[in-house]
Amino acid sequence: MRTGIILDNELNSDIRVLREIGILKEHGHELFVLCFGFRKKYESPLPGVSVERINIPGKIKDTLFFLLNTIPFYEWMWAFRIKKFILRNNLEVVHAHDLYMSKASYRGIKRSGKRIPLILDLHENYPFTVQTYNWTKGFFRSRISKPRTWTVKEQEYMNYADRVIVLSADFKELLLKRYPHMKEENFYVVPNVPDLTVRLSGTIEKAENPFINGFPVILYYGVIAERRGIFDAITAFSELVKQNSAVNFLFIGPVDKKDQERFNEQMECNDLDGRICHIPWINAADLPSYLSISDICIAPFHKNPQHESGVANKIYDYMLGAKPLIVSDCKPQMELVERHSCGLVFSDIPGMKEAIIKLVSDSDLRIVMGKNGYEAVMRYYNMGILKSGLLGLYDSLHSENQVKTN
Repeated sequence: MRTGIILDNELNSDIRVLREIGILKEHGHELFVLCFGFRKKYESPLPGVSVERINIPGKIKDTLFFLLNTIPFYEWMWAFRIKKFILRNNLEVVHAHDLYMSKASYRGIKRSGKRIPLILDLHENYPFTVQTYNWTKGFFRSRISKPRTWTVKEQEYMNYADRVIVLSADFKELLLKRYPHMKEENFYVVPNVPDLTVRLSGTIEKAENPFINGFPVILYYGVIAERRGIFDAITAFSELVKQNSAVNFLFIGPVDKKDQERFNEQMECNDLDGRICHIPWINAADLPSYLSISDICIAPFHKNPQHESGVANKIYDYMLGAKPLIVSDCKPQMELVERHSCGLVFSDIPGMKEAIIKLVSDSDLRIVMGKNGYEAVMRYYNMGILKSGLLGLYDSLHSENQVKTN
């Protein structure tokens, strides 16, 4: 099928989208991507895939998106570009990523005059996630961005889609209960699991260890923000350092703008000098190198509807690196860790401290739990096994198209 991928971000940095494109390409689809471009030059992320970028400064994109619920120019612009994109590439299906791209994609299809299906790929429980973002908080910001309206708009935007992709069976059941008029057979589960053909190819070189004391290293990888539980983790870690615990903390990832000042203040604390390190950015391909110098990995996410919608891809990356996990009690990641005995679960800061102490003091337990996690990914949680959800969706569309043609 001639498949159009719609993404309101940079393609090269979106691991989930790249994984899906790779699977579809492997199974004979012609892939065309329409996305944003915030730089002048990009390397081609996948050979044989046509990528059209809308060149726009990041600040302008953020402003337009911020105004979406007040002045929907963002949707108007995307609908216009999607229409042209469909006609130029003679597309047979549109695969749009994230809830808020559904209406623009639907309008683009309608204006193109082509009767082609729309697949909506939900990366998160967006109506709840957007309310946790600091850029939507505060009197004036909330009045303009109107984040709570997404709990009302969700049904409308879901209804535009012919098929819906979700991260987990739990999230699928939640949506079906919320919208009983929707057909269960139109939902497909595609988790954020790794592609072993990419991750296991080549040798892994160890990254340079930023710590010289030789203590075990706890790694957090991903966006650094209050909603991710980062400040809880720093609080727990600071208390452990004051208690002379032999442990280091490595953060890798960009900091939410609204949390930057608070994060800087905590990082500059003299008590943590030489024991905590922040690396603002690495290429995703370099994560195994940093896992190789880490002893424990942490996911301290706050318990909320977003973090209950599926397991973050970093969890599977940690497991593939054979590292024991310390995770908060968000249901999907808690169940995963307990099912495979690959880490410890906590529900508050004292519980987090207790889990850190237990794993730091027991290297044999770290090895066993790390091995358990690695074996679970190899056996159950990888795209080679779970790509059937994505391929089954496209098979269903192909079958429907044949019926209509006949």
